[in-house]
Amino acid sequence: MATLTCRQLVKTYKGGQRAVDGIDLTLEPGELMVVVGPSGCGKSTFLRMVAGLETISDGELEIGGRLANQLEPAQRGVAMVFQNYALYPHMSVFDNMAYALKLQKRPREEITRRVCEAAALLGIEALLERRPRQLSGGQRQRVAMGRAIVREPTVFLFDEPLSNLDAALRVQMRLEIRRLQQRLGASMLYVTHDQVEAMTLADRLVVLRDGRIEQIGTPMSLFETPASCFVARFIGSPAMNLLPVTQADGRARLPGGLILDTEALENDARETEALETQTRAKAEPETAALADAKAPKRAATLGVRPEHLRLDPQGEFAVTLEMIERLGVDALVYCRLPGLDAPLTARLPLATLEAAALREGSEIRLAVDGPLHLFDAEEQRLARRARLAADTSAAQSSVA
Repeated sequence: MATLTCRQLVKTYKGGQRAVDGIDLTLEPGELMVVVGPSGCGKSTFLRMVAGLETISDGELEIGGRLANQLEPAQRGVAMVFQNYALYPHMSVFDNMAYALKLQKRPREEITRRVCEAAALLGIEALLERRPRQLSGGQRQRVAMGRAIVREPTVFLFDEPLSNLDAALRVQMRLEIRRLQQRLGASMLYVTHDQVEAMTLADRLVVLRDGRIEQIGTPMSLFETPASCFVARFIGSPAMNLLPVTQADGRARLPGGLILDTEALENDARETEALETQTRAKAEPETAALADAKAPKRAATLGVRPEHLRLDPQGEFAVTLEMIERLGVDALVYCRLPGLDAPLTARLPLATLEAAALREGSEIRLAVDGPLHLFDAEEQRLARRARLAADTSAAQSSVA
């Protein structure tokens, strides 16, 4: 399997609209990289640029060490699995899978061998004589994957392949794609808008925002240390709670009067600023001098995962329980925090809620049982850990 390298890839449409704006990444041999982001962020456009279905406006694309910007799709050694399967309705499953090989004028024996091997790998040997209309959605997706496998590409490209399937079948197909990738040792670039799909499949995860990479890393590194509020909102289900804070006298105040001790944050911020300034001083002395004169960054947003909140009579957050979503073992609890428009979400054991006989309208307290995340006014990460002031009554009086 080949390495795929993108250097400052750009796609600009007529009128100046930039769908992809300077993507830098490397897909290593045998790696499954998932590109995730909201609708319209440039995911599918980027994948189509790699496949050769969209022209590259600027930057370089290398596949297997070979510059591929001007290569035709068939010359790039990639195979793409589309969202809508793209099967020929008048052809049998066998002929759909064999079509690209026939165009290459491969020997009949080789075509039959490759198709039968791919069908056996995907468990669709019994379907080879059927037409696409006689297949379920999951079976059609397996045929589309088989058509890609028989080409023996250096890189597999998946464009939201599971979005047309029901929830149960999506889970099954995720497992099959992961097993297939491990069995083949294949390099795969996989695009989806479903962050659960991204978290469960990826070796590395790329979060796109407005055509740019917002963060790249392992799924758990993005979950545990999101680089921005955007990543914090997008990675994790349910999303991270993001609470506005105001800075005063070296401390950050939360809605309802709670106070956040930011001493550790300010030390981290100073160290980060110093390191950045030293780095810039070597390359851009004038820019570094300007940066050195800037005031330290201040916290503007506090983040806490729903999984890191628990019921506690002495908890920091006094809230009103508004709604409970029962999910089986767990429940999502939506609460109203004074001074906050959006609900505060907690993921709690259902047995705990039932034992406490909690209902909508109950007044409860929640305690933080995990890391807090801090972001500045530009929604960029400042620190992962901080602590809430223990004396909440003092916090209340300080507001008054």
